[in-house]
Amino acid sequence: MKTARALSDLRDLGRLGLAPETFVPAFLEALHGLVASYRNLFDWTDAQGRLLRYFIEGPVDHRIARLYFEEFHNTREADAMPAFETLPATPAGVRGAKALAQPAFFRTALYQEIWRPQGFHSRIEGVVRGRGGQLLGSLVLYRSADQPVFDSADEQRLAAALPLLAEGLESPVSEAAQDPEQPHVRSPEPTQTLLLTPSGRLCHASPGAMRLLMLADGGLGPESLNRPLSHLGDGVLCAMLTQVRALAALPPGRAPLPRLIHQNAWGRFVLEGHLLQAQSADCEPMVLVHLSRWEPHHVALSRALRSLPLTPGQRAVCRELYLGASHNEVADRLQVAPATVVDHVRKVYRALDLRSTLELRATLDRHIAAV
Repeated sequence: MKTARALSDLRDLGRLGLAPETFVPAFLEALHGLVASYRNLFDWTDAQGRLLRYFIEGPVDHRIARLYFEEFHNTREADAMPAFETLPATPAGVRGAKALAQPAFFRTALYQEIWRPQGFHSRIEGVVRGRGGQLLGSLVLYRSADQPVFDSADEQRLAAALPLLAEGLESPVSEAAQDPEQPHVRSPEPTQTLLLTPSGRLCHASPGAMRLLMLADGGLGPESLNRPLSHLGDGVLCAMLTQVRALAALPPGRAPLPRLIHQNAWGRFVLEGHLLQAQSADCEPMVLVHLSRWEPHHVALSRALRSLPLTPGQRAVCRELYLGASHNEVADRLQVAPATVVDHVRKVYRALDLRSTLELRATLDRHIAAV
């Protein structure tokens, strides 16, 4: 039942008409409900297998990422495992963990210099191809040293998810997903901090700040890694510093909190700046910037629905009711009998101790806000 429900959740995400940059992070997050892992990654490729961009959960170590692309990608990694450039010749499906779970692999430079510092110990990889057989990319799941190595059951579950990922990547983007005015809510990712001088010199960045800056700057890839950390997100950081410098001239207590919103395919990025006064005449003031990523509301709604102890059919009904559909409209949209909708609603209310659609909306809103 758990596997069927997790696959249903992934299938539903693929049918929301999300932009690829929105769909992939949501898919990787939901994938944890199907195959337990430490961190998940997806690489977009062209038909020839060249890496275009990627998305990985969690912090990105700028030094390690650059080291991988400069010294290992399609070169030294071949000493330890199939090189990335072998993807075009690989059929769709799962590359298992057993081949790498050998003592010799853990002595390689790839493991010692790239994997181990990031907490990676074992992995399985799914080669993703589209309806016409064209290569779409590579899905990689990592586990840490304190987790068991992926087994054949994990590989089978991942294999079942690959067509759902391909379907979501190839689905047309809906009009709602393309609307820049669609509501956004704060994502579960922690807010990151940066400490800069008013002139723009970066003095400190929290562990996850680099990844958010790269996303705000257009995405993660070899090209963005070649830019210094101080230049990532250069446009949004410069705009924030301009606001802070302007507001610093106002009388104390009269200046509003500088706030900047930047939006691209990866989400909405909100920056809030604080001017920290110098402690002495020998020190210059500093600017503290809080950086957070916000996601489309319908992605947050999907997460909230997954958190409820309901069947896939009941969740589908809840989504339509939350969006304002009547019982008859729900039946028409889901192509089920009106009596089936009534039965689902009755069971949902009983499972969640609710009495109305208004209470259902309030429950889902609380789950969305809880992140």
